[in-house]
Amino acid sequence: MSVLAATVLVDMIGFGIVLPLLPFYAEDLGATPFEVTLIIASFSAMQLIAAPLWGRFSDRSGRRPLIIAGLFASAVSYLIFALANSTAILLLSRVAAGAAGGTISVAQAYVADSTEGSERAHGLGLIGAASGLGIMIGPAIGGFFSQWGLGAPGYVAAALCAVNAVAAIVALPESRHFRDRAARAEPARGDAASLGSWVRALVRFPLGLLLAVYFLTISSFAAMTSVLALYTERVFAMTASQMGLVFTAAGAVTVVVRGVAVGKLVKRVGEALTVRMGSLILALSVGAIALIPGKWWLALLIPFWALATGILFPSLASLVSQATDADSQGSILGGSQLAGGSGRVLGPLWAGLLFQHHRIASPFLAGALLSAAAFLLALKIPARHDVGGVRAWSGRIATPDPADAPDPAGG
Repeated sequence: MSVLAATVLVDMIGFGIVLPLLPFYAEDLGATPFEVTLIIASFSAMQLIAAPLWGRFSDRSGRRPLIIAGLFASAVSYLIFALANSTAILLLSRVAAGAAGGTISVAQAYVADSTEGSERAHGLGLIGAASGLGIMIGPAIGGFFSQWGLGAPGYVAAALCAVNAVAAIVALPESRHFRDRAARAEPARGDAASLGSWVRALVRFPLGLLLAVYFLTISSFAAMTSVLALYTERVFAMTASQMGLVFTAAGAVTVVVRGVAVGKLVKRVGEALTVRMGSLILALSVGAIALIPGKWWLALLIPFWALATGILFPSLASLVSQATDADSQGSILGGSQLAGGSGRVLGPLWAGLLFQHHRIASPFLAGALLSAAAFLLALKIPARHDVGGVRAWSGRIATPDPADAPDPAGG
C-alpha cells in the first residue's frame, strides 16, 4: 500500500503541474473559453474509454504491469504537452493523458485486492490522500517553472512520470498473488464474467444508484474546476500562479481529509451517511463561488469543496467495490469510471457553453443544483449492517441475502 501510494503521489504531481496552467496555455494558443473546456473534457473522454479496458485487463493480467504501462504513457503525454504549438497538439496531449489516466481503476482495484471490510474505505482514502498531495505539490511546481514558458512544466511532469515508472518496476509488487493464477485458469465468473453480466451489474441496485450519485457530483466538480481559472481571471484578475496556490490549498485539505479523516468518519457513521454529507457540502460550496465579492473569499470556500470531495469519492468507491465479487473488482471499478468519466466529460462542456453564451457565474449555480440532486438520491443509499463487530455491505448485488435486505426507507 505504501509503494502504491508513492506511485500515485508522483503520478498526480505530474497531473497537478499542468492542471492550473492548462486554461491559460490554451488561451495563449488562441482557444475560446468553450475550446478550453473542450480540451479539458478530452482528458476525461479518453479516460472514459480507457478505464473499463484497463480494469478488465488487470483482472486477467494483474495490476502491476498496467500501472507501469500507464506511467510511461503519462510521460509521453506530458512531453507532447510541453511541445504543443497549437490547440490541436494541446488537445492531442490531453487525449493521450486521458488514455494513460485510465489506470485509476487499476489502482482502486489494487486497494480492493489488499484490504477487507471497513479498511477498504481507509485504503482508498490513503490513495486519495496521495492523489491530493500530488495535486497540492504539482501546481506549486508548475507555477514555478511556468516562468520559463507555459509549456516548460510539461517537461518536468514527463520526467517525474518516467522516473516513477522505473521505480514501480523495481518496488511495486503484484497484488493478486497466487489465488489469481488459479482463478485465471478457470472459466470466467462473477459480475464481469461476460459483457452482458457486466452491464447488468452496473445498472442493478444499489450500483446503479451509486453510479448516478457519482455522475452528478463529479459533473458538478469537473464543471467548477474547468471554468474556475477563467472566472477568477475575469472577475478578480487572478493569474496562473495565484490559481496554482488555490489548487495547492485545496490539495492540502484533501490530503488531511483523505489521509486522516475519511477512514475515521466512515467507521463512525458509515459510507452512506458520509456520501450524503459530502454531496450536500459540495452543493453549497460550488454555488457559493458565484456569490463571493472578492478573491480572498476563495480561501474560505476551498476547505469546504476539498472536504466534500475528500469524503465523498473514496466512500462511493468503497461502496462500489463492496457491491461486487472479488473476481470482478477491476472490471466493476473500471465500469464506475464510465459514470465518473461521463461526468468529467459533460461537466466541462456544459460549463463552457454556459460560461461563453450565458452569465459567467451560471456554471457554479448549475453545478450546485446537480450536487443537490445527488444529495437527494444519496438519501436512498442503503445502510450497511454491523455483523460481528465488522461493518459489511448487506450482500453482493448479484446474490443478495434476503435476511440482509436493505431498509425500504433508504437506511
